[in-house]
Amino acid sequence: MEIFFDYLIFTMPDWLRLTLILCLIGINYGAEFFVKRSVSNLYRKTGSAEEAMNKLRIYNQYLLAILQIITIIPLEFMVAKYFTRFGKPGCILFMLLVPFVFLMLVNVGQLLIINQTYKRIRGTTESLFHQIRDIAVSFLLILAPIGIIGTITIFAREINIKSEVLKSIIPVATPIIMIFVINLILPVFYPKLLKAVHLEGERLRELLNELFDQAGIKRPKLYQWPTKEKKAANALVVGLVKPKVFISDYYLENAEPNEIAAIIAHEIGHLKYKHLLKRLLYIVAGLGGIYLAGYLMEWYENYTGREINLYLGLAILLVPFIFYISLGLLKYYRNQEKKADEFALRIGVQPEVMITALLKLARLNHMTTKLKKLDERFQTHPSMARRIKQIEKISGYKYEFHL
Repeated sequence: MEIFFDYLIFTMPDWLRLTLILCLIGINYGAEFFVKRSVSNLYRKTGSAEEAMNKLRIYNQYLLAILQIITIIPLEFMVAKYFTRFGKPGCILFMLLVPFVFLMLVNVGQLLIINQTYKRIRGTTESLFHQIRDIAVSFLLILAPIGIIGTITIFAREINIKSEVLKSIIPVATPIIMIFVINLILPVFYPKLLKAVHLEGERLRELLNELFDQAGIKRPKLYQWPTKEKKAANALVVGLVKPKVFISDYYLENAEPNEIAAIIAHEIGHLKYKHLLKRLLYIVAGLGGIYLAGYLMEWYENYTGREINLYLGLAILLVPFIFYISLGLLKYYRNQEKKADEFALRIGVQPEVMITALLKLARLNHMTTKLKKLDERFQTHPSMARRIKQIEKISGYKYEFHL
C-alpha cells in the first residue's frame, strides 16, 4: 500500500497524473448528467416540484457529495508533489488552495449541467454569476477556517518550548482556540456576505422585538437578505456574543406577520438555550476525543514497544469521529430544533400559526413535508411532518393535515 501511495505522489508520469485528475472531475460531471436526467423524468411524470426537489436533494446529499469526497482524496495525493517541494509555504498553500479549486471546478461544472432544469422546476431567476458567487462563498466559509487552523497549528508546532507539558498541550489547544476565535469573528461579516440590510417595516420590527423582550433576551439586530430570485425562504441566527437575526425577503413577502413572528420565535429559542455555543462545544469535544485517542495510541506504542499500523491508527481516529460528527451531531441539531419549537409555543405563539408558518416554509422552498425515517436521521432538521406532530402533542391542538 505504501508503494502505491509513493507512486501516486512522486513517481507517476505527469501525463497520467493529469489524465486521472481530469477523469476524477469527469466522473463528477457524469454523475450530474445522471441526476439531471432522473430528476427531469420524475418531474415530467408527476408535475410535482416537491417530489423533484426532494429527489434532487437525496442525490446531492447521498451521491454527489459522497462522490466528491471520494474523488478529492486521490486528487490530493496526485497534486501533493507540486506543493511539498516548497516546504512549509507549499504545505500551507496546498491546504488552502487545492480543495477549493477542485470543489469549484466540480460544482460550477455541475451547476452548468443542472441549472436550466432546476430553474424550470422551481421557477427561479437568479443569474449564473450570483449562483457561482454563492458557491464560492460557501466553500470559502468552510475551507478557509480549516486552512487557517491548519496553518496556525503548523507554526505552533515549530515554537521551541522546553516544557514537555506545554509541547503536548499546544497542538491540542491551538485549533480549539482558533475555532472559537473564528466563530466570534465570522458573524461580523454575515451582513456583507448575505448583502443584508436592516429589517424594513417599523411595525414588524416592534412585533419581533416584543418577542425578544418577552423571552428576556437583549434585542439583536434584525436583517433581511435578498432571496427572491432564488426563491429561498428561511430565517437564521448567528453570533455567539452579539447575535444577529436574518430573515429572507422572499419569506417576508409571502408570509403573514404572525407567521414571521412564529419563525423568529423559533430562532429566539436557539438564543435562549444557547444552542450555537452548545453546537460549537459538541464539535470541540469531538476534536478533543481525536487528540485523546491519539495520545492513548502513542502511550500504547511506548508502553508495549509495538507500532500500530498506520491504516488501523487512522481508522481508530477517524471512524468514531465521523460517526460522532455525522449521526451524533445531526441528532443533536434535531433535538435543538425540537426545543426551539417548544420554546416558541411557550412564549405565546399559537400552535396553528406555528404549523402554518412551517408549512409555508415548505411550500415556498418546494420541500416535501415527510421524510423516510433513515433519511431523516441524516438531516439537521426533523421533517415538517414530525415537527407538526410534536407541536400537536405539546399543545393538544389538532391540525387538519394528512401525513
